[in-house]
Amino acid sequence: MQVTCEQVHLLKAVQIVGRAVSARTTMPILTHMLFETGKDSLKLAATDLEMGIQTTIPASIKRGGAITLPARLVMEIVANLPEAKVQIRVEENVPQAEIQCNDTTFEVLGMAATDFPSIPDPEATVVATVEAGLLRTMIRQTAFAVSTDETRPFLTGVFLSMENSEIRLVATDGGRLALRSATLSRAVGQKIAAIVPAKTMQELARALGGGSGDVTVTLTESHLLFSLPEIRLVSRLIAGQFPNYQQVIPEGHKQRLRLNTERFLQAVRRAAITARDSANVVRLSAKDTELIVTSNTPEVGKTVEKVPVQAEGEAIQVAFNAKYLIECLAIMETDEVVFELTGPLSPGALRPVGQQDYVYVLAPVRVYA
Repeated sequence: MQVTCEQVHLLKAVQIVGRAVSARTTMPILTHMLFETGKDSLKLAATDLEMGIQTTIPASIKRGGAITLPARLVMEIVANLPEAKVQIRVEENVPQAEIQCNDTTFEVLGMAATDFPSIPDPEATVVATVEAGLLRTMIRQTAFAVSTDETRPFLTGVFLSMENSEIRLVATDGGRLALRSATLSRAVGQKIAAIVPAKTMQELARALGGGSGDVTVTLTESHLLFSLPEIRLVSRLIAGQFPNYQQVIPEGHKQRLRLNTERFLQAVRRAAITARDSANVVRLSAKDTELIVTSNTPEVGKTVEKVPVQAEGEAIQVAFNAKYLIECLAIMETDEVVFELTGPLSPGALRPVGQQDYVYVLAPVRVYA
């Protein structure tokens, strides 16, 4: 194998693919990255057996071949090379690569490419196409709400639903729920209802970056494949039944608060400083044009802040986990939000003003005076 490529292309590729490298594994090959030549390209791939990422870069191929190299070491090497042409040489039947750039040469011991696990490559036809910017926004607005409790694996992923021309992403940890829906430019070829691991969705959002274009979605019985112009990300699906999220969303409200998003966010952040109990409790009490945000931890101190609000309906005093409020308010894209409350011990619903495609449902915290 003898390949020449640009350092900037190689650096971007190893950084993208490196996110799929297994951090904890008893299989040494999973700490490696696959390098494999194409016609006029070099393919890089990595997998942790849950998720796999592949990308290709332009390259001059003098002699074809393949090898796996330690991912972290290669990433460090490439990151410290100058912006120049990089040549990778591998002798036949020798699991070692020579990486040369200008006057610098590294010799890196690798493993045979035949030992690298195959990354599932769904052969089914594309079932859906989603605009990249839209998908990235939808992931950003939902994935943060997944559960980290491995005893309930079906809650550790994002529920992806596609039917007709609608796409929905839903995430919940049992104490909160984020739902974002959108209308696709064309109907899907097949209904999808799958639980995708949170890591996959987060890495997909990173891969999308600020890019434009379309992402194609391909489905098999146990995997989903997301294809971008130069990146392919394949993921296993989480088995299990996702909860009936529709019944969690309140159908009405007793009090409706309209607030400036950033002003409310900053008030909750400040109140969180003295919300040092186990549930990070902040209390909300609104009437007419004033919302009082308070937190009180006897061993730490107390915070009281008044926030302008348009309050309608029955006055309700309610408490929430500050972290859960902050995480939602931080991803809101509108200047104002509506907070619909149904009672001191009933879930509340946060929605961006003027947008009906996003809702964040939050269970209150029971507090004692």
